[in-house]
Amino acid sequence: MSGSNDARLVVGSACALWAEGKLTKLLRLFADDAVFAVHSQPHAASFVGEGVGKVLFAQRLEMLLDQVEVLSFDPVGLTTTDRLWHYSRVRYRYRHHASRLVIAGTMRQKFGFVGDRIAHYELMHDTHRMRAFYNLAAHDACAA
Repeated sequence: MSGSNDARLVVGSACALWAEGKLTKLLRLFADDAVFAVHSQPHAASFVGEGVGKVLFAQRLEMLLDQVEVLSFDPVGLTTTDRLWHYSRVRYRYRHHASRLVIAGTMRQKFGFVGDRIAHYELMHDTHRMRAFYNLAAHDACAA
């Protein structure tokens, strides 16, 4: 990646494609052997988890999309620390399919690029808040 402006465009595109549900186009931004991690609480399952490869990443994202609808995923800003790592904060809104509950908040993302492809991706969210949302959504879905 030649500069933070290029990274800003790729990060913005990635966020927009995720919000639009365009998984195939989103994955074109990633290197074939991209490393990914969506962090969760210890001893708590994550739909996405950690792994290597965009094929596995696609499978995990599809599992997540089976549970939630992405209503919005808007980048708030991008910070570049050493021309290698790019950090972004996003405002998101997700709706749980079965219960119809909505969660909104912010998440942090970390990107590493090789050339113009995302080679490293991490997502950090408020795990306590997310866990409470899924617990409530499961309860409401069972009660419906």
